[in-house]
Amino acid sequence: MLIKIRGTHKVKRRLADGSVRVYYYAWRGGPQMTAKPHTEAFAAEHARLREGEKAANRKVDTIETLIEYFTGPERARNPDFLALAETTQTAHLYAFKLIQKEWPSLPVKLTQGKGMKAEIRRWHRSFSANPRKADKLLFSLSKVFSYAIADELIDKNPCTGITRLYEGSRKEFLWSAEQIAIVRERLESHLLLPFEIALATGQRQGDILAMTWKQWDGKYLMFQQSKTGKKLKVLANACLKALLDQLSKDKMRVCLNSRGRPWTKDGFKTSWGKAMSSEAINIKGVTYHDLRGTFICERARESSSIEDIARISGHSMAEIKSVLEKHYLATDQGLSDAVIDRMGKNP
Repeated sequence: MLIKIRGTHKVKRRLADGSVRVYYYAWRGGPQMTAKPHTEAFAAEHARLREGEKAANRKVDTIETLIEYFTGPERARNPDFLALAETTQTAHLYAFKLIQKEWPSLPVKLTQGKGMKAEIRRWHRSFSANPRKADKLLFSLSKVFSYAIADELIDKNPCTGITRLYEGSRKEFLWSAEQIAIVRERLESHLLLPFEIALATGQRQGDILAMTWKQWDGKYLMFQQSKTGKKLKVLANACLKALLDQLSKDKMRVCLNSRGRPWTKDGFKTSWGKAMSSEAINIKGVTYHDLRGTFICERARESSSIEDIARISGHSMAEIKSVLEKHYLATDQGLSDAVIDRMGKNP
C-alpha cells in the first residue's frame, strides 16, 4: 500500500551517467530520507525526524518567559503592562531584574512544584532590612504568576500565602486643621495649587501634576486616573475654584513650577520637601500623599457615605472601608466625635 506523506521535499538530480535519481528530504532544507518512499518505514522516519526538529527548537519555558509574557519585549511592550502607571512599570522592571538574578533560567515547571514557596519566602526575607522593598518585590513576582494563571499558562501562584514584612501604616498621619491653615497662609502659589487640588479631590500626585486645562470646565475637574483608568468628574469647592479662575490659561498644564514649566516628579518632590522643612512652615510627620487619607476622613466627618467617597476619589468601596477602618478611624478623634454628635442629634 502506498503511503503519502505531506511536507517532504523531493529533488531530482541527473547523475554523471545521464540517469535521473530522486532524493527525498524530510522538509525543504531538512535531512535526507533513507527509507523507501511511500512505505510505512518512510512514514516512521519522517515522523521521527519531525519530532527531533521540534525538540531541538522547542524553547524551555522559564521564569524569564513568564516575565516577558507579562511585560512584552522591550521593543513592543504588552498593552496590559503599558496600561499600568509609569511608576508601577518602573517598579516592576526593577524587581524583575532582581528576580532573574536570583533564579536565572529557572524552568516554569519547577515554580509549580513543592518547595518553590519556601524558596520565595527565603528570598523575600533576605530583604527584611527594607521591608517595604521586600514586599514590593514579592508583589511584582506575584503579579507575573497571577497574569500567567489568568491566561491558563500555569495553575498555581507560589507567592500566595507569604506574609508581608511591612507592618507600618499611616493611620496617625492626617493633616490637622492647624497644619492646613499654616500651608494656606505661607506656601508659595506654585505649590499651594497642587496642595489644594489634592485636599479637595483626593487624587494622586501624578494625576494632579499632569492635569491640563482641558480637564477644567469652570466648575468641574475631570480626571482619568493613571493607575486605575477610572474617569472622574469632581466639583471644585469655592477655595479651589477661586484659585483656578484667577490663573492664566495660556499654558497647557494647570500646575506649573516657579519658572512656569510643567512639574517633574523629582522636581515637585524636592520643592515640596524644602517648603515643608522651611522655617516659615516647618511641618513634619505628614506627606503630600497623606492628603488623600485626609480627604477621605474629612468626607467621612461630613457624614458622606462610603459610596459617595468612592465615587469622588476613584477608590473602590472596599478600599475606602479599609482606609477608614484600618488606617485612620482608630486614631482620628474627629471621626469619633462626629459619630457621637450625630447620636445626640438623633436620640
